[in-house]
Amino acid sequence: MKAKTILSILSGTLILASCTSTAFKSNKTAIELKGNPTTGYTWMYTIEDESIIQVEEDVQYLGKNGMVGAPSLFKYTIKSRKQGSTGLRFEYKRPWEDGEPEAVQLYEVTVEQNGEITITER
Repeated sequence: MKAKTILSILSGTLILASCTSTAFKSNKTAIELKGNPTTGYTWMYTIEDESIIQVEEDVQYLGKNGMVGAPSLFKYTIKSRKQGSTGLRFEYKRPWEDGEPEAVQLYEVTVEQNGEITITER
């Protein structure tokens, strides 16, 4: 009876260890873009395949005393979700205006099997 119990525990431990070692580890990195949201301009992004990465935005105002027209830093934290490659497009424009954006930034984001992220400009 004791031999069966020990074997069951040992088997469970081996299965747990093998599951843990193959788990995907999410990593993160960031892209920083300068802009001026006090004039209505903002960076808007689109992800080709949202199952591969997740993006979080943080805007840091760089001016003093609420001065209109002062620059800001747009920080986009990219977190890996699964292995693969996807495009990431940023457009600098006023959301309510039609027409071409003032600027466009294109990136290729690659997530490795271990969750590591590589970003290259297109």
